[in-house]
Amino acid sequence: MDDSLEDDYPGDAEWLLHVGDYKAEYLDDDARTLAEAMGGNLDMAVIIRGKRGLEEGLWWIEQEVPALEGLRPLDCLEDPKLIKRLRTGLMRMP
Repeated sequence: MDDSLEDDYPGDAEWLLHVGDYKAEYLDDDARTLAEAMGGNLDMAVIIRGKRGLEEGLWWIEQEVPALEGLRPLDCLEDPKLIKRLRTGLMRMP
């Protein structure tokens, strides 16, 4: 694919600002539970907690997501390029 989400990643500084906005309201036990399911990725988990909630978030990270080019969010956690894809997707998610 020519235009993957990772190509539009706005950078770590913008990511950290986005995470900070969500941490203020959604950093709680539900976010920590999601982070455990995501190998300790609390920054992504807190955004998923805010946008999806715990139950739907736990379901969503196991699903193949068209915006992630058919990968599951869990599949994106080990590769730096795919982490950027997931971060960009989370930032765009309504």
